[in-house]
Amino acid sequence: MTTSPVPRTNTLALIGFIAAFMIPIVGVVLGAMGRKQITSSGESGRGLARAAIIIGIAGTLFQVAFFAVWLTIMTAGLTQSGLLG
Repeated sequence: MTTSPVPRTNTLALIGFIAAFMIPIVGVVLGAMGRKQITSSGESGRGLARAAIIIGIAGTLFQVAFFAVWLTIMTAGLTQSGLLG
């Protein structure tokens, strides 16, 4: 009985998945690059690449929303204190 070798996991997909939790936009980019490589090379890791893209997009949207709220609060506080405008 012979077994076929398990395809290697794509490195960019794996790194993109990890990066999606720390620097989401990097996770999106690496996940997309990894997915493109997987299509051409036949490596495994399609799920990791997809998760990196989804988590990265969600994380990026959260960071943008957080920054917008923070900026609004800071601007309102500085305006009210008379330091701005």
